[in-house]
Amino acid sequence: MERAVKVLILAFLYVLAVSIVELVGFYHPFFWTYSAVFAAVLAAWPYFKLCQTNPIPGMAILCAILLLMVNFLFGQGHEYFAVGCFGFGCIAEGLRKIFGNYRGVKGVISSYVVMSLIPFSKSIVLWIDYDTAMDLIVSRMGDIYAAVMGRMLSKYMFMAMFALTIILAFITIWMLTRDWHPRDNYDYRD
Repeated sequence: MERAVKVLILAFLYVLAVSIVELVGFYHPFFWTYSAVFAAVLAAWPYFKLCQTNPIPGMAILCAILLLMVNFLFGQGHEYFAVGCFGFGCIAEGLRKIFGNYRGVKGVISSYVVMSLIPFSKSIVLWIDYDTAMDLIVSRMGDIYAAVMGRMLSKYMFMAMFALTIILAFITIWMLTRDWHPRDNYDYRD
């Protein structure tokens, strides 16, 4: 029971780190549109600690599902975000299995880089269905917010932020795992 509580606390810290950047997005559209870039740095430590202390299957998908639940609870989720959470969460779990059998450094690094892309599945709607998304933004946030956001939505800016998210996620998680030497055998008893 104690282990389950620790797992949930670390998973919620991951969700909180991603959500903090999105909350700042209410003050400036850059932080909402490109939240993945900043979340890639903030969410690395909770994800690393979760994988380090609990090298068992399901940690990445747990974080993805909790993030999805919190966003739907606060009315911020949509179908693209749900697909992104499940898709990136499953890919991250697969990478943990392939590259580290749930306890290797390569598995944690590669899975976190994939997990850092989840916030893009939330803002991708701005590029896929621009008119509907902008109408919703105008009704919720106002004309000025929408006008500023509209200037940030070039495909080149999207590609640059996508690449920057991957690079920052890799560097951040790599720095955390540099001195970590995982054991081969874990005792799962409490």
